[in-house]
Amino acid sequence: MLTFLLVLLIAALIAVVPVMIGARMVGAAKTNFGAALFGVIVLGVVSAVVRWSGVNEFLGWVISAVVGGLLLAQILGTTFWRAIVVSIIATVIQVIAVVVLAGTMLASVVAR
Repeated sequence: MLTFLLVLLIAALIAVVPVMIGARMVGAAKTNFGAALFGVIVLGVVSAVVRWSGVNEFLGWVISAVVGGLLLAQILGTTFWRAIVVSIIATVIQVIAVVVLAGTMLASVVAR
């Protein structure tokens, strides 16, 4: 149970903290954990709804980017284009964090 909670905490931090960092970098009005968490949840819901709707992959990506950007802009108190930049920054940080975490896990398995 403790391992599950730790994994959940790490996943939440990898998802939310990069959004907070990106929001601060673009000068958004709301850069706290709560706003970033709400933004991540809303973006997840938008992605799920678009995926569920059955549109083709490219159109779904465009719809998710536009709707997600508009919603994230409202949540973080910034412009649409700055919200898009926040998404890009957050994605880059998340990819780096996942690669580092995976490398760390692989190194610990190999060391055993």
